[in-house]
Amino acid sequence: MSSGFPLPRSLSLLSAVALLTAACGGSGGSPSQPPPEDPTAPIAVPAKGTAATLDVGTWNVEWFGDPGNGPSDEALQAARVRDVIKGMELDVWGLQEVVGASAFTQLLGTLPGYAGFLANDPLVEGGAASYSDFGNQEQKVAFVYRTSVVQVTGARIILAAWDYAFAGRPPLEVRIRATVGGATVDGVVVVLHAKAGADVESRDRRASGAEVLEGYLDATWPDTPVWVIGDFNDDVDTSILAGQPSPYANFVTSAAWSFPTGALSASGVTSTLGYADMIDHHLISDEVLDRYQAGSAEAYRVDGYIPKYGESTSDHLPVLTRYTLAGAAR
Repeated sequence: MSSGFPLPRSLSLLSAVALLTAACGGSGGSPSQPPPEDPTAPIAVPAKGTAATLDVGTWNVEWFGDPGNGPSDEALQAARVRDVIKGMELDVWGLQEVVGASAFTQLLGTLPGYAGFLANDPLVEGGAASYSDFGNQEQKVAFVYRTSVVQVTGARIILAAWDYAFAGRPPLEVRIRATVGGATVDGVVVVLHAKAGADVESRDRRASGAEVLEGYLDATWPDTPVWVIGDFNDDVDTSILAGQPSPYANFVTSAAWSFPTGALSASGVTSTLGYADMIDHHLISDEVLDRYQAGSAEAYRVDGYIPKYGESTSDHLPVLTRYTLAGAAR
């Protein structure tokens, strides 16, 4: 039975404390905390591919799978590379600086509808001879593709005799059959990772590589659609070596070849973080030129979607182009 008198203020406070303690799990407990956020949780990257076009991308993924170089958190880097490739929805990818084979295999497992292989994969003719693991520390180029659009009919390493010009990374040539909108085209994709460096010797080695690559492609695939995609490590308007012409001038001046990404160079666009030049490019043969979707070349600023992109993911941006296959003959 209530006495009709209010409890003393001190007793009211003690009662409130007791109730709060009970709500927090008793005297030995602590307030519950929300679980920490998973830093590798997916991030939405808006799509760039379309159902009506063959969508092609190149991307240097900066020492992917190497814990001693590039981004320090390997799991986070893998998650962000997954987000970009899955989100962009391109049909063909040429990747550079893939180091860890197991990391690459795990990446493919997170990309439903895609398949791929490294330059030293057993299916690549001459791959093991040119790209060994060296204790899982060697940078390798890779090919990734959407299986509903692209069929791989063969792959090999080319120009291995010119290994020095390509800094120990001779190009990967992949023969494909692509089908978009009922139209099918047989073509060749070459994934390139050229010699780096803004010194005279490095620029000259890139120029030597460009000369032998043009000679090989003109002689081997004179009437075939060819894409050369990758980290060219130089620009196509002028060289990154001040005062010097582009080492790819032979392709720029040829009537048989075009750089759709050259428009980005002319506009002052960069494909890397912290540098002004456009060094990641797409080169196409004249059999592809009339299929190019004008204005589709883009260095995609995925760093606007991924926090701390340069630390977590790569120092390069993915570069893409699109092509219409309708009306093309096999």
